[in-house]
Amino acid sequence: MTRYSLLLLLLLPYATFAQTKSSTMADSVKSYLDKSLSIIEQNALNNKDIDWNKLRNDVYDKASDAQQYEDILNIYPFIFERINDHHGSLKFRSRTYSWNKPLQNESSMAIKLATKNYTTIRSERICKDIGYILVPGNSDFRGQHMDSITKSIKKAIAMVSDKNIKGWIIDLRVNTGGNMYPMIAGLSDFIGEGKVGGFLTPTYQPDGNWIIKNGTFFVDSIKVTAVKYDGYPIKPDMPIAILISGNTASSGEMTAISTIGRKKSIVIGEISAGFTTSNLGFKLNDYSGLNLAVDYASDRKGKIYPKNIEPDIIVLNGDNFETLREDLKVIKAVSWIRGKK
Repeated sequence: MTRYSLLLLLLLPYATFAQTKSSTMADSVKSYLDKSLSIIEQNALNNKDIDWNKLRNDVYDKASDAQQYEDILNIYPFIFERINDHHGSLKFRSRTYSWNKPLQNESSMAIKLATKNYTTIRSERICKDIGYILVPGNSDFRGQHMDSITKSIKKAIAMVSDKNIKGWIIDLRVNTGGNMYPMIAGLSDFIGEGKVGGFLTPTYQPDGNWIIKNGTFFVDSIKVTAVKYDGYPIKPDMPIAILISGNTASSGEMTAISTIGRKKSIVIGEISAGFTTSNLGFKLNDYSGLNLAVDYASDRKGKIYPKNIEPDIIVLNGDNFETLREDLKVIKAVSWIRGKK
């Protein structure tokens, strides 16, 4: 927040201009913008870097003739760009308004098509001793299906797991996000025990540790789900290779982060999408609300991921979801697992 004192002589002409420009704005619209900007100023991840007086003046200038809420909705992408939040959004009735920041890590056409085609959990054996599971994104933003999603992941693992399996490939390449908690809970038997990651505030204070106890996932002391794995036991030192792409985003990235720092674990593929922040919702009225980036994500060793995830081994393109044994990232993962058995 800007705290510099300005000379009244310099301030008054600009303030008078701003008031003149905003004088035709409807009171209800002004109140809506005031509430929005107040929430954003108090909670945005980058709020200490913003000149809030200037941002307010710029926003009110753009909204000077607005008479109804619909007149100001297209201003919100501008606001999100100014606060450098490409993960946040305004939800207004059934529409979403956000900053479409240009992608730095454009995904291949194969990844884009696979993201559309592979929307359910998939597991199989790559060869006789290596298991494979694909975990896509989900739309469980309200947390109403955490048990069922967790159960689906654990069931898919159990269908493949047996005494012959010596390593696993966890494919997050088409995981564009959703609810991270059932993803991590479903994969908890791979991820390991203890603290496996967490959220940090802008001042780097803990704001929710990700903890696994006896295969059960907790956020601090809150149990995410009671669903248990009942398949062939997963050895804690079993090698796992995590595949990511430019479409691995948000909760998909969080899931990948939860594996980083585990012994005999590696990330293979392409730089992720870059939505590695925790979001929080704020109600504006009965049919709209703000979704803001408020926390950073960190791995089990405390490393923060402010931008994206860089793979341990980069493999560009070569994706083949129809024939996994010809997929270059899968081939690299198999090779790495064989060297770790």
